Amino acid sequence: MDNLRFSRRNFISAVGVSGAATVASLTPLQSFANIRPEENQLPPDRVIKMISTINLSPEEQKKIKAVSENIDLEIVGDGGSVSADAEVVIGDVDAAALQRLKKLKWVQVWHAGVENMPKEMINHPVVLTNMQRVLGPVIAESAIALLLSLTRGLIQSSVPNFYKKKWSQVPDDVVLDDLYNKTIAIVGMGGIGSETARRLHYGFNMRVIATDAKPMHKPEFVDELHDPSWLMEMVPQADVLMSAAPLTKETKEMFNAGVFGKMKPDAYFINVSRGGLVQQQALIDALKNKKIRGAGLDVTTPEPLPANHALWTCPNLVITPHNSSVADIRNKRMLALAVENVRRYTLGLPLMNVVDKEKGY
Repeated sequence: MDNLRFSRRNFISAVGVSGAATVASLTPLQSFANIRPEENQLPPDRVIKMISTINLSPEEQKKIKAVSENIDLEIVGDGGSVSADAEVVIGDVDAAALQRLKKLKWVQVWHAGVENMPKEMINHPVVLTNMQRVLGPVIAESAIALLLSLTRGLIQSSVPNFYKKKWSQVPDDVVLDDLYNKTIAIVGMGGIGSETARRLHYGFNMRVIATDAKPMHKPEFVDELHDPSWLMEMVPQADVLMSAAPLTKETKEMFNAGVFGKMKPDAYFINVSRGGLVQQQALIDALKNKKIRGAGLDVTTPEPLPANHALWTCPNLVITPHNSSVADIRNKRMLALAVENVRRYTLGLPLMNVVDKEKGY
């Protein structure tokens, strides 16, 4: 296995087309990490019992079963009863199921965030994999759409006037900005953060600075990359501050009054990760008191956001209903990753997107 090399970029570009997938910096499934494929041919009587709480279509089921004749896949749907002899679960598993499934070795969830996993999952020996990076490209497009709707006055003026069939110039109190040569500060350089950074650097000539909790190589399109302790030094430099971090006990409400108070008054805040990262009253105060110029949110707390919530009354704010990852290609990419991980599991290869359950990402 030493001669294998994997590329996240190749995976993201390939999964929507052919289903072939490779990914870099894999965390190995410990019990299989050193087994070569030719040494791990499954015997004919070795059956891998897989349960899916995701309502996979017949065609999707066929693609998973095509990986190996040894796979026994059962669809139970969301909330369905999970067979006690299941070795693999595709979808979510609750605490009761974790206790009941004595043979369970691997859970492939159908989403990126794992902040809602049962606490029993942390100490359980089961390997947990998620959909991180698979959703990055389309969420990056949504993040940029939120930003442009603010900088070009669409949400403040053009769209409201469109529905009134009114040709009207942007009022004086709405500033039209451009992003050329501006600085975006991104918190979290995983799939969402890196895909957004790449597009804004190469497409808009933006300077990218960022923080990430994981030690990682600085991409060529990022000017500076540091650990999370650099946040308060990074924030005052930003024309755009973007949240792309996972929700953990360390990141909960990290975007608070202290952070918004350090931002430039003409800067924008974008959040497409989790609503729980933001102290929402602090954001409301920052917008209403013009401490920042605007904000774009795809996530809030709670969700759905009640009609009487104060966020709806904020100026220069655009909210979308946590749909930034939605696109026709989404399910194809997610299925491709699941199929690839099933292939790896049957061959004893390292799985992609293994979650550090203690850290929550």
